[in-house]
Amino acid sequence: MVGILIINFIVLRMQGPTLQEQMNVATSGENAGARKAEQASSNIENYLGRFRRTGNDLPAVVNLRGFATKESLIERLRATSRAAGEKESKRNRAEKDLWLYGGMGVEPLAAVLADPQLAELHGPASMALSLCAYVPLNAEDLARMSSDRQELVRQRNVELSKLRISFTNDQKAGFVTTDPACDQKRIALLAIYERDRAEFAHSTRRALGDVFVHTGFVDFLGKLFTGSLYSETRKEKVFTVIGHYWYVTFWLNLLSIITAWGISIPLGIRSARRINTWEDRATTNTLFILWSLPSFFVGTLLLHHLCTNTSSGAAWFPNRGLSSPDSIWFSTPRYLLDLAWHGALPLLVLCYANFTSLSRYMRGNMLEQLSADYARTARAKGCGENQVVYGHALPNSLVTMITLGAGLLAELFGGFVIVEFIFSIPGLGWLLLDAARQQDAPLLMGATVISVLLLLVGILVADVLYAVVDPRIRSKYG
Repeated sequence: MVGILIINFIVLRMQGPTLQEQMNVATSGENAGARKAEQASSNIENYLGRFRRTGNDLPAVVNLRGFATKESLIERLRATSRAAGEKESKRNRAEKDLWLYGGMGVEPLAAVLADPQLAELHGPASMALSLCAYVPLNAEDLARMSSDRQELVRQRNVELSKLRISFTNDQKAGFVTTDPACDQKRIALLAIYERDRAEFAHSTRRALGDVFVHTGFVDFLGKLFTGSLYSETRKEKVFTVIGHYWYVTFWLNLLSIITAWGISIPLGIRSARRINTWEDRATTNTLFILWSLPSFFVGTLLLHHLCTNTSSGAAWFPNRGLSSPDSIWFSTPRYLLDLAWHGALPLLVLCYANFTSLSRYMRGNMLEQLSADYARTARAKGCGENQVVYGHALPNSLVTMITLGAGLLAELFGGFVIVEFIFSIPGLGWLLLDAARQQDAPLLMGATVISVLLLLVGILVADVLYAVVDPRIRSKYG
């Protein structure tokens, strides 16, 4: 399970959000420039707060920021220069990585500011230092801070935002400082660093301790176990968001599973008992044709022919949702009829693909059991065909069906994206598709954790059911 979570986490982080800042502190008008700089700073700080809430401010699984040196950060600062000739997307990525260094980047950046021979880097270094030392005050952070600490952090954040040295960054000249108060701001930034040196000081022990502990994955696990995973796109905790949508998917999937299994098992038994008859051939061929039709094709056909108004009359079924807009005012019987009317076609699309494959599995298993030695022995002893089928062959045939059903619990949670999308059903599949589009990693990871846990529970239940239906397993392990 941990391996699945790590792989999912790394993939989602690779596709995670970036800081594409829209700022230009080089201005021709002093007042306009101040407004632009203030707005840009606010945007960056808002992004940092968002990254802190989602854990994207930390490296994914290995944190080597504690080993940052003055020389390594000089190299990173120069990589953010447009004069370096790199693509803008790559430069933006380097800039974001530098700004997200956090407290571990303050000490080497202060060393850059203190070096007069690196004057061309003082502008970007001041920006990076002010953002690395910036502490977003999220609700969960405030709960852990004393009032004195909160006031200190707020005051320092304001000071840092005012001490950023203005500079330009173009393809010809690279970094050019344009701030007349450059020296005063640089001295003030170094004074803040000296005042809070204990908070930002490097040590080998601290760096080694942060390598695997102070990472995005550990932060995710901590928020997972405390139930505080936060969806930035939904502005709500992940499990609360999932709860809003899951009940729709749960009931629809539960009905489809009950219907599919309730049809497939009797149909498979009947087909096996009438092998090589016209009924068996007709059933087998029909099931094969239905199985070969993809669900999105069948769903689209039903939507077009049965859910679309035509010149000859109104549509037979609604084309979106699971209830009418005014269904809240319906009586209970009418509300249930409205649910059945809206859910009939989505349920049909969900069921047909499942019961076609399950029926073929059941038929094959039943044929294998009916031709086994114990079935022939039972017939020779005078047992009737019904007793042979339902008393001896059926329990053994269900072993494979139980294996196929091990993933049913996860299926109840997972949602069917295609069906929900075609019929505009606001279920969990639709929610996760939207989360993938918006790169909402916490929401996707929360859903992954629940799915994996349900799958493991399903496998455990399947192992127990093996012993219920197969006496050989009971005698061996009972």
